[in-house]
Amino acid sequence: MRRLIAHSLKMRKVLTASVVLAVAVSVMALFALGLTYGGVQQGVRASAERGGAQIMVVPRDAAADVSDAALLFTGAPAPVYFPVSTAEAIREVDGVGRATTQFFSQTLNESCCSTAGATRLIGVDFARDWTVQPFSGRDLSVGLADDEVILGADVGGDVGDRLSLLGRTFTIVEKLEPSGADLDDSLLLAIDTARSLSEENLGLSYLWDKYGAPGDLVSCVLADLDGTADASVVLNRINALDGVYAFQRSGVVEASQKQLETVFLILLGAGVLMLASTLVQLFARFYSCVWERKSELALYRAMGASKGQLRALIGGEVAAIVGAGLVSGLACGAGLYVVLMDLLQDGSAFPFISPDLGETRALAAVLAAAFALLALAAIAAPLAQIGRLDPSLAMQQGDID
Repeated sequence: MRRLIAHSLKMRKVLTASVVLAVAVSVMALFALGLTYGGVQQGVRASAERGGAQIMVVPRDAAADVSDAALLFTGAPAPVYFPVSTAEAIREVDGVGRATTQFFSQTLNESCCSTAGATRLIGVDFARDWTVQPFSGRDLSVGLADDEVILGADVGGDVGDRLSLLGRTFTIVEKLEPSGADLDDSLLLAIDTARSLSEENLGLSYLWDKYGAPGDLVSCVLADLDGTADASVVLNRINALDGVYAFQRSGVVEASQKQLETVFLILLGAGVLMLASTLVQLFARFYSCVWERKSELALYRAMGASKGQLRALIGGEVAAIVGAGLVSGLACGAGLYVVLMDLLQDGSAFPFISPDLGETRALAAVLAAAFALLALAAIAAPLAQIGRLDPSLAMQQGDID
């Protein structure tokens, strides 16, 4: 039977290749779109469910060069600073509730850090911070020792390992759960440790000449509103302070989500059109195959093949074509997913958590089941026609009436 199936497909190379290509393209588009959409939805859900600060305040010169979304979701990995005194003034603004500060040291690479995946070093005021705690399994309010570090979800390393960072050795005490934002690619230290580490780095001395001593600086203030305070009024009060820019987190999240929804609708439309085209090709390829090949099938019947064996032949051809398209489509879809993410992240910043292996397998299984049902629908009529095929009459008539 396998030889017959292979021979039949080989004799119809062009038709077979066209259907395999159609299935592969459809699976590729839907698989890549599903992974991307699922990752964005997980990122948005994590951002919404686990809270975070309502307001982010950064230096005004940083806001002039980087979008609000990039500051919120990617952390804008650049050394930007303003005085601690300004942070204290922000805490005193009417309408501001709790507030905490962070210190961004620098963009990281292999030359300064012995772990993979880290792009930014953040000093956190753990005594006042509430934004990191939801992604941790330990009480962070007690702070970190000078030789302890916390890893973001996408940074290589395990709890208990030691890593070298800018000439110092640190012990990994925690690995955060995925946040979909800048924390995933960051190394977290106590804020004073990050400041001293930065001050020791001679490559950053030009910054301290410009901004002042690291001990007197912060990079951002994260704050919540006090009770029923009006967000726009509070933002205006903060923005009236010298050298800082404040924006509301929820507005940035909503804007990014709407922008991505438009992109996904366009991609989904393209995917649906591809799926429709594939469905048409499947039906066109197999709907009339029994009638067109009735003399061939009649010959098999005359040689002793049963109706069930003929159905297995047609079904095997469909399974081989759809299976080949499905496997190649999933492989290409994984590659397209990586390319699509690079393109989207180059154009905008948004919360994202990569689907895990179980979710990826589940999506692949759903697509496989869907295309199996489509293939079954495409050959339902041909399989029924086999039962009505008269071998002697079919051999007399030939394939063309």
